[in-house]
Amino acid sequence: MIVSFIAISTLAIAQLPAIGSPAPSLDIRPYESSAECGASDMQIKVEVTGVKPVGILTVELYKPSKRDFLRKESRLHRIRVPAGDGRQTVCFDIAKPGTYALAAYHDKDADRDLDQKWNRMPAEPFALSNNKKLSFGFPKFEDAAFDVGAEGTKVTLDLRE
Repeated sequence: MIVSFIAISTLAIAQLPAIGSPAPSLDIRPYESSAECGASDMQIKVEVTGVKPVGILTVELYKPSKRDFLRKESRLHRIRVPAGDGRQTVCFDIAKPGTYALAAYHDKDADRDLDQKWNRMPAEPFALSNNKKLSFGFPKFEDAAFDVGAEGTKVTLDLRE
């Protein structure tokens, strides 16, 4: 009995990561990187607040859409970066002035998906441009829309649980 307890305990300890071992690498692909901020006048500079230093920060840029807002069909670009602590800035290069919307989420478990509650509301910190609070149902593009002129713009997103 004691021998099997010791064997099981030893096996369990062997499964733990070593102290000081590097964190697992995050699955962030080259095409998901942020544009260099300030490299172009036609940029949307996005400052995201409320980030914790674990997982992946994902920020998505959307074109105007009546039916497909927050769906792949209306997404123009997605940026994923390692999550930092506090505030993080990413930049989108855009081709022309216009009306856009943003969504961001803190993928704490780094599984590349926004975890959802039973009612399809985000289970991970989430934000929309204009800091529109989520209620039941999908938000409309108009709720998160903002205009970008020839000089670009800066937008702040406040992540909320």
